[in-house]
Amino acid sequence: MAPDDPAQFKERIAATLDAHPDEPWCTHRIFETLAPPAGPFDRDRGIDSARRAADELAAEGRVLREYVSAVAIGVHCDDSLYWSLRSGRRQLAEFGPEYESPTILRRLGAHFECHGL
Repeated sequence: MAPDDPAQFKERIAATLDAHPDEPWCTHRIFETLAPPAGPFDRDRGIDSARRAADELAAEGRVLREYVSAVAIGVHCDDSLYWSLRSGRRQLAEFGPEYESPTILRRLGAHFECHGL
């Protein structure tokens, strides 16, 4: 299920990140929390909608974003993590050891079906 109103979805993402300023949210977590899938065929489209909306927020300077890319067992996994400007942090690693490399790369590579970082 892709959100019916992209502008409203963006606002829900921004509000959610602002409500949780001390934790970055990956694209999958945003989708799974704010727009639960209606079925297996809608998941990819919904994740793409979440990524687009969160990327627009980052481009507008309303949230911060950092790309993460890892390879595990020959599978390449890319994701972005987004967080509120209210956090006071400018880089993902500033959130602590679980968000520093190589820990974040292992975590990303370990979830082929992401349930959120």
